[in-house]
Amino acid sequence: MKTEHIENQDDPKWESVNELLSKAGSQLNILEEEIDVKVQHQYMKLLEELIKGGDFKVKSKEAIAHAQDLFDETIDEEEKKTLLAILSTVNDISIYRTIETFQKKDTPLKAWATVALQQSRMLIQSTLLDESAIFVSTGLGGHGTLLRYFCVYIANEGITLQPFQWDIVKKETELVIVKNQGEIEQSDHYDKYITFTLLLPFEANLKDIFYSIIEECNTYGNFLRENMIITNVKKLSIDEIDEFIDSKTKGAKRKY
Repeated sequence: MKTEHIENQDDPKWESVNELLSKAGSQLNILEEEIDVKVQHQYMKLLEELIKGGDFKVKSKEAIAHAQDLFDETIDEEEKKTLLAILSTVNDISIYRTIETFQKKDTPLKAWATVALQQSRMLIQSTLLDESAIFVSTGLGGHGTLLRYFCVYIANEGITLQPFQWDIVKKETELVIVKNQGEIEQSDHYDKYITFTLLLPFEANLKDIFYSIIEECNTYGNFLRENMIITNVKKLSIDEIDEFIDSKTKGAKRKY
């Protein structure tokens, strides 16, 4: 989710998510690693193609026999991607350990190996629990039962944020996030915006939480826009934030 307007959490899809979570109970697992969503999509697309390609049991046996090829520097990276995808579907703790060992190495396939490790871990945990579990993976990952978000509060046009305003936003954000069983990991302030990396429960109502923070901050001088940026896909760079704000500002001016 990346949006200037916080997503409407009263629509049917959120009701479905909350119903699913209530049924999941303690079997809800949020995967902690931060992995580019594009890599996750590429991984799942390849795995789907491999499964639909037929003879997947044969492919699995061959992958198990060649698991150590992951550590062979003469093996092509694309071959290793395929090998990792297949091995992640093998319900064997020794295969999991092999993937884990490879994932710890500093290689160009680090992110790909991390996705494979996530998949393997899900399979092993579900087997050990002897029941289905729900696993949630986002670009920014999470911790425990909390999802990680990157948030940007934007100053109203013509305002340069001052130190006392930075302090107000940090204080109000911390109060509300902690009240909602969340945690703040990092914050940074700039002339035109303030960024936060924070954790919140999966079922947290983002709209209510952040609207309340902005509303409270603006009682001290109406210095923040009512809209903000929230994403659980990636941490935005300064250039990406500037580009987003600039595009929205120009779009607003064209309406007049």
